[in-house]
Amino acid sequence: MAEALPSQSQADLRLPIEVHERVIDAIFDDRYSLVLDALAMLSSCALVCRAWRPRAQRILFEYVLLRDKDALFRLAELINASPELGTYVRKLALRGYLHVPYSLVVLFLTALRGKLPNLSLLNIQGFDDEEKAANPIPEAQKELPTLPIHRYFPSLVKSISHIHSLSLVAVKFPSFGDFARFLAALPNLTDLFCLRVSWAVLGQEPACMAKRNPRDSRKTFLPNLKKLAYYAMDGEGRQRLLSALSPSLLEVHITFPSVPPAQVQVEKSDLEQKAPSLALDLRPFPCMDRVFCLLAPFPQPHDRTLQAVQDTLLSWVPEGGKKLGGGPPIERLLYLRPWGRDLFKREEYVALLRALGPVVEAALCTREPPEGGLGNPTGGDTDAHTETDPCKAELVVLDLGDKLEWEDWWRAAMTECFPTLSRWNKVDLYTSHATDPTSRWQDQDSTPQDYADRMRAIAEARRRLKQMNRFVATRGVLVRRRWKWKRN
Repeated sequence: MAEALPSQSQADLRLPIEVHERVIDAIFDDRYSLVLDALAMLSSCALVCRAWRPRAQRILFEYVLLRDKDALFRLAELINASPELGTYVRKLALRGYLHVPYSLVVLFLTALRGKLPNLSLLNIQGFDDEEKAANPIPEAQKELPTLPIHRYFPSLVKSISHIHSLSLVAVKFPSFGDFARFLAALPNLTDLFCLRVSWAVLGQEPACMAKRNPRDSRKTFLPNLKKLAYYAMDGEGRQRLLSALSPSLLEVHITFPSVPPAQVQVEKSDLEQKAPSLALDLRPFPCMDRVFCLLAPFPQPHDRTLQAVQDTLLSWVPEGGKKLGGGPPIERLLYLRPWGRDLFKREEYVALLRALGPVVEAALCTREPPEGGLGNPTGGDTDAHTETDPCKAELVVLDLGDKLEWEDWWRAAMTECFPTLSRWNKVDLYTSHATDPTSRWQDQDSTPQDYADRMRAIAEARRRLKQMNRFVATRGVLVRRRWKWKRN
């Protein structure tokens, strides 16, 4: 009997259940490429033992991923049998074929109505071309050109009006008005992410985006929105969405150029063929303190894109750096990051930043006064004169995802691209930070020494070419002189 019982030393080796729960918590990762593996591992954890089941099940149901209507109906039956599971759901992802007769976007509002009281994030994401090739649509089904939205759809959306975050990827609405009415039914949204969101018909601006009372300057469309990110959206619809928002917006994520090449295809009707301005007017948002710019390769010539960047930044940073309409200055941050590192070589991205440098500094820095105009205007010893900080905002360069050995090279490049901001220590550089670790520079495997050797080889080749051109020019002069001498 005594041999069957564990000794005191063996019992002390057991870890507290809190440690096990921390390990289970660390398994979950909602990034697109990792979430499926994380959910599968959490399912295994829930079957290990009775002590692991409650924690693993709670996290497993915190993020629910649905790919088809069969999975939706199974989840609805499970929640009907155990209503407590519905309270665990915080994030719901609908991923798959969305433009089909039995679309998850339309069905889940009815099947799960009132069963997810704690839902805070909704992610609606359609398949891209690669995923469609890997998961072909059944022959019995037919893919529609747009979402199969009916007239009562906005009323059903109000059943999830308590959510705070919405993500739309590769979704096409029948009209821009349907898109606007869908958003208007979610007044508590604070975060909105749109990627490759489009519509078949632009149409007139819907009534839900207008003010309710012409005498009242307050806007009622998404009144609590704090963060907006939209990429690869039609210019006219983008301007409509931005102009309808309230001044509560604090952060915006945009791309330059507005549609990254070779990655998105936005269909346009005849009404949308007019080319709107690429610049954004950020003056209606006086409290906005963060602007994220994702940079893709600029089309040639890129004067129009550079002008759009400058006009956008000038509308964001007023003269003097104060709030529009008065008030103390706010700390503004401009973030620059590549749309995808696989679109660039390192020196190509630096060349793009070099072209952006004068545009960014013209918007973020006040013009330096002329020689002798610095310091105390009342006179005095010129040695005591101090130069004032001309920077109205700080610059953050991130998502470079590079090796530590390249850090000095990047810092030297940023000093060259943004000399004024660098001189005033207004440039923050994150060399190794990577939002998507799978994205790599086209020359990721090269080293700084390889780059230096290549630059020396290019300089030597140019020197030799210059000497050769000089020799050819000199020889040409001698030939012409000899020809004239013979002629005479």
